[in-house]
Amino acid sequence: MTSESLYERARALEVLADDVEGVLDTTRSVVTTPDWECDNATDVREAVTHWRAAAQTAARNLRAQAGDVRGEARRAADREQAERDARHQPQAW
Repeated sequence: MTSESLYERARALEVLADDVEGVLDTTRSVVTTPDWECDNATDVREAVTHWRAAAQTAARNLRAQAGDVRGEARRAADREQAERDARHQPQAW
């Protein structure tokens, strides 16, 4: 893969991580208000807290993967530059 496509993949992973991390924020905001009460409110709040923590863990893992891909992209960029430099070297006869 080219460095450009790898950088693009890393950016996509970061965007996905942001989306995953915040997926339950609105739900959590609603269920933690005192106005939101029902017979199973405590169970629902605990479940939302659990799934929010799972989403945050998944987001951290996605960001770590993005970092790995970014490292691959840097190495690919270095290889691409070395290839360009080699093509522009004068040939010794």
